[in-house]
Amino acid sequence: MTGSGDDLLDRLRRAHAGAQMRGWDFSVLDGRLVADDPPWDFEADCLAALRGARRAVDLGTGGGERVLHLLGELSEEERPELIATEGWPPNLPVATENLAPFGVPVLAYDAEAGDRLPFEDASLDLVMCRHEAVDLADVARVLAPGGVLLDQQVDGRDAQELRDWFGGEMQYPRARLDVDREAATGAGLVVDEAQEWAGGMTFTDVQALVVYLGLVPWDVPAFRVDDHREMLHQLAERPSIRVTQRRYRLYAHRPGRDVSP
Repeated sequence: MTGSGDDLLDRLRRAHAGAQMRGWDFSVLDGRLVADDPPWDFEADCLAALRGARRAVDLGTGGGERVLHLLGELSEEERPELIATEGWPPNLPVATENLAPFGVPVLAYDAEAGDRLPFEDASLDLVMCRHEAVDLADVARVLAPGGVLLDQQVDGRDAQELRDWFGGEMQYPRARLDVDREAATGAGLVVDEAQEWAGGMTFTDVQALVVYLGLVPWDVPAFRVDDHREMLHQLAERPSIRVTQRRYRLYAHRPGRDVSP
């Protein structure tokens, strides 16, 4: 994206101000953001585990988009009792509206705020967690013997280029596989899979990048267009803008009898 300095900055200000997340929907960036995928298929793993579960939870459900997709792949006979949680208040009514027709309740839960998982001890046989803060000791508490945790996280070092360009500190320095593996084993879980991955995320232009920063403000919490004029002009000269994605997965189970049918 090129243009006069004032024109460019005005467009970027409007783009950033207008970028608001509803649920977990990046469709506003369709065709403008291309992200590599990890070598594992988290959604397929969740789907397979749901087919053998009786009672399961999706932590950090966003607007319920993942649950809707997963339910669409399951027959009525395969569907377990399914609950969702969400920690970001604006998403709670979105997820509730989307999932209520399918009989999936949405409960408020935010591990970062110190919340305790709203489930009885040993009451779940599947916990799914994608990009949501989680207390692994509390997960171990609510899993029944033989119950499974499927967890995919954003590494705290994700998109370090954004902090290099715009400043700020890493928001989640302890979001690392080694830390979570230790926490899981310390809670009595048996780790079945532990894998890290780094890939790329490419924006077609600087306006797409600024929209992204508006959608996920926790990546650069203090970002303001006017504070970074020179850097944004430099990025606008690039044919595309690429940052590094970092993900990891931790799959584990609570030892004991197998609770699957």
